[in-house]
Amino acid sequence: MKNWNKTGKVKALVILVMCVLSLILFDYNENAEERNDFYLGISLITFLVALLFFPLVIKLWSVFGVKFQKPNWNENPISLNYSKSLNLHLFVAFWIISYGFLKTIFIAIKFNKLYGEGIMFLVTGIGIFIGIKLGIAWLGNKIE
Repeated sequence: MKNWNKTGKVKALVILVMCVLSLILFDYNENAEERNDFYLGISLITFLVALLFFPLVIKLWSVFGVKFQKPNWNENPISLNYSKSLNLHLFVAFWIISYGFLKTIFIAIKFNKLYGEGIMFLVTGIGIFIGIKLGIAWLGNKIE
């Protein structure tokens, strides 16, 4: 956090506010535990799709001449420059990870139940994050 500039702090605050708002507006359904098997199965699928999608798209775009920059937390995520498009995806990945983690922990503490939808968001966000990192590693020294 010491290296964060104003943009990085605002992004972290936005994620925190959106996650807290989702917890405030959340209405837990006692029957939600019946769908946990479905959500856990979907979690695996979305993890694998994100894990494969991001490296392949990054490599494909680099073949067509798009030069990517490493995503930086201090950069504005809303940029019309293709080379900085990974900043938005990294922001969304952290948002989804935070949302899934907080929702899962909240349900586990308050209701002593496993919440499959929260785990799905957590696993999907981790898949996006790892996919971006794999895409960057695949490009090697072609990334700025």
